[in-house]
Amino acid sequence: MAGQDGRGGDPDGLGPMADQFQAIFEEFFRSPTAGSGRERRVPMLVSLEEAASGASKVLHAAYEARCPTCNGNGAPVAGLPGRHCPVCLGKQRVSHERTLTVKVPAGIDDGQILRLAGQGDEAPLGGGRPGDLMIEVIVAPHPRLRREGVNLFVEVRIDPEIARRGGRVKVPVLDGERMIPVPAGTVTGASMRLSGFGAVRLGAEPLPIPAEVTADPYRSRSVEGHRGDQIVTFTVEASIADGMEDRLDTRRSGRMQGLWRSAALGVALIAAVIGALVLGR
Repeated sequence: MAGQDGRGGDPDGLGPMADQFQAIFEEFFRSPTAGSGRERRVPMLVSLEEAASGASKVLHAAYEARCPTCNGNGAPVAGLPGRHCPVCLGKQRVSHERTLTVKVPAGIDDGQILRLAGQGDEAPLGGGRPGDLMIEVIVAPHPRLRREGVNLFVEVRIDPEIARRGGRVKVPVLDGERMIPVPAGTVTGASMRLSGFGAVRLGAEPLPIPAEVTADPYRSRSVEGHRGDQIVTFTVEASIADGMEDRLDTRRSGRMQGLWRSAALGVALIAAVIGALVLGR
């Protein structure tokens, strides 16, 4: 029936576009319907390097399917009334395992979910679509690198002579190690930013990290649009001379304390002798 404005049952005047939008909306937020297969949820352990730069992982995932012997109805085997299917024992379903190759998106973070449509449990007899497989990504800790968002952090200990004069030291990065320059006069807590050495920004093209610290593999491309950075924080080790000076200071302090104790003891003895002489008169 047409409305008063003459646009029929489409008061917004969107026509087919409204129907398309509604279909997309329902598909995006669709929940399992009656008769559909159950979702499966499994964890997948990945390294920091795999999560930051992307990888392919082999995953073994269990799922349930209709029993092939009774075709999922759990009915008794022909000729044996009252008995259940000898394979599924009347449960109608049996467990299987499938091997999947999962693409880990570059830049994914700990706790995020990957959905593989149709890789969950098979739908019941006469049901609808299979369930989905929900993969929870678990990023293993790295022995040296720490990740915050797209940036990586690492602490590097340097020799006091290199800190004083300047030089080069080796630092761990996502694909191995790099030599980086240490400015003269570096002190504990000083840091250096390695541009483009961090994790890939999720959804961006996973360009490789630079081959050298001073290299620019991105040419005219913006590093910021593809990868985060790596921040190196320096810790200057104590020198041998500093250690010897500390030990000498400790020895000097010990000697002085010993001298003061000896002097105090001497004064006490003299006072005791004088006191005895006075009382003996």
